[in-house]
Amino acid sequence: MRIPRHYEQTQACRPTDPGRQASPVLARRSGPRALTVATLTAAALAAGSAPALAQPVPPLRPVQHMLVAEQAADGPRRVHQALASPRAERAIDAAESQKGTPYVWGGTSPRGFDCSGLVQWAYKQAGVELPRIAHDQSRAGTRISYSQARRGDLLYWANSGGYAYHIAIYLGDGRMIDAPRSGDHVRERDVHHYNLAGAVRL
Repeated sequence: MRIPRHYEQTQACRPTDPGRQASPVLARRSGPRALTVATLTAAALAAGSAPALAQPVPPLRPVQHMLVAEQAADGPRRVHQALASPRAERAIDAAESQKGTPYVWGGTSPRGFDCSGLVQWAYKQAGVELPRIAHDQSRAGTRISYSQARRGDLLYWANSGGYAYHIAIYLGDGRMIDAPRSGDHVRERDVHHYNLAGAVRL
């Protein structure tokens, strides 16, 4: 027996599953009321004033509060972690103002820096007093692993006996600023992992 046309299955409520359709039994029971609701819903959708649940939801944008893009004046695009504490940012700004200053063993001023001299001087500009040598600076705060390091922490390198012989300021995203070695100068560079012992949070 052929089912009358008004009992055909219709998609009146835009279900989550596109293949799912309204039951002919429910359609028969709802009658004119269902048709009215469907007509009003279709009109609202066409006018762009559908109820909140019927409105399309825009895709969420990824939260990027931990990364800030920055264009280096003298090189490729750099990406750093978001701003550290104001004190750490002042120290970073001070260190970056000394880019190009020559490495001088025992140096503690803009005339020349060694690694710990740069760290001590930069943090002094931010109102933080640090010991003079790298080993003592590596013990001046809370020691953490490199994987926990964030912008403004100190990175230190140690020999097999645990003595810290080099120190730098971490900038985030695998970058640091330091006074590397004799014949070099204060500069920003990638973190090198050979003998990297950890980080210090001041």
